[in-house]
Amino acid sequence: MTTDTAWEWADWGDVTWARMDTPTQPMVVTIMLLLATPLDKEGLKATLQNRLLSFARFRQRLVKRGIRYAWVEDATFDLNHHLEWRRLPEAVDQPALEALVGEIASQPLDMGQPLWRCVVVENAGAGSAVVFRVHHCIADGIALLRVFLALADRVPCLDEASAALEERRKQARLAAKTTKAIKPPPSGLERVRWGAAFVTALLRQAGLLPDTRTLLRGPLNGRKRMAWTAPIPLSDIADIRQRLGGRVNDVMLTAVAGAVGRYLRARGEMRPGLTARWVVPVNLRPYQEEIQLGNEFAVIFLNLPLDIPDPVTRLAAVRARMERVKTSPEAVANRTLIRLVGHLPDRLERWIIRLFGTKATAVLTNVPGPEETLYLAGAPVARGLAWVPQITGIGVGFCVLSYVGAITVGVTTDSGIVAEPGELVAGFEAEIAELASRVR
Repeated sequence: MTTDTAWEWADWGDVTWARMDTPTQPMVVTIMLLLATPLDKEGLKATLQNRLLSFARFRQRLVKRGIRYAWVEDATFDLNHHLEWRRLPEAVDQPALEALVGEIASQPLDMGQPLWRCVVVENAGAGSAVVFRVHHCIADGIALLRVFLALADRVPCLDEASAALEERRKQARLAAKTTKAIKPPPSGLERVRWGAAFVTALLRQAGLLPDTRTLLRGPLNGRKRMAWTAPIPLSDIADIRQRLGGRVNDVMLTAVAGAVGRYLRARGEMRPGLTARWVVPVNLRPYQEEIQLGNEFAVIFLNLPLDIPDPVTRLAAVRARMERVKTSPEAVANRTLIRLVGHLPDRLERWIIRLFGTKATAVLTNVPGPEETLYLAGAPVARGLAWVPQITGIGVGFCVLSYVGAITVGVTTDSGIVAEPGELVAGFEAEIAELASRVR
């Protein structure tokens, strides 16, 4: 490795995410690959050494230099410090694996080391479970997905030249699939109007009032709980969209609102007109065949109706709200705020982040994944799952990830808010099933 004199200044937006960590809310993305067969230890180590560590961020520490932060090459880097193997006394079923992943996700990363960790559970069912944890300051979800796809192959074994060719094809397809950059209008008058709308959105986001108080808001205790759905065929989602309209994200938001509504209704907490505000990430990354790390996304705040029991009526309401948000520069305004906060002193940033944490109840992100079966160090990847971090004050998150013709939704909660996220998972599956039955 090179010496720690090799360094580069950190992007202000990445600095913001790095300083969002709190004792109860580490800003760490968790990705899990469920493998159909056991994983070869030396094969995984070689894959990480040759592919993951080719990205400098996974060898670097984030260090404060004066009033700025820099990415500095870690001269003492040791792959073994970031790789852990676990073998539980008995074969791990889903409930046991959920508990273990929650335990792992509750632990902060060491800020004195490169900000990632890999835990392999050797006896997860018939194969292995590989849990990657990466701090959000390294990259956003789209970039991290591309990184982890770079670790996998489309066939069990390839020579280096064939593997490199297949990787270029795979990454180019995914880059085109996930490009959704938002740009200002081209004409002069439209630019002026867009600029005025941008300033209005910036002021509106800064002055947004705290979200409605429900059982899903309250003090966090830092103990994470994880759960996930059964695979849901993308063909079912396509049928719903074709008959009822909207995009995949509209259907997901509709089912999430229904699941949360069921949860509150079961506890006698439902009332007419009840809504909850959600943080929904929006990809701003331009088309890039090469993988670029960092954070090229923003968020929008979306009020979801919780008091509409009929999912078809709720979908229509969600679509209307999403259409209004799409035509505004709110996402770009929020990204500007995130970058500005990175320039502020640490204490002031923490205060602002706590304030923004009161403005929403939960997070939902939707990441399109690969359409073909992948192999990690020769072992077939049966399923891929992900869980997103939430800023201080938000204790519920949903992450939709597609893989080989199906989606899986990962749910993470703070146990001080929702002790059993499996109830939200069951509600989500029931909402999708009801929508599917209606279109049939």
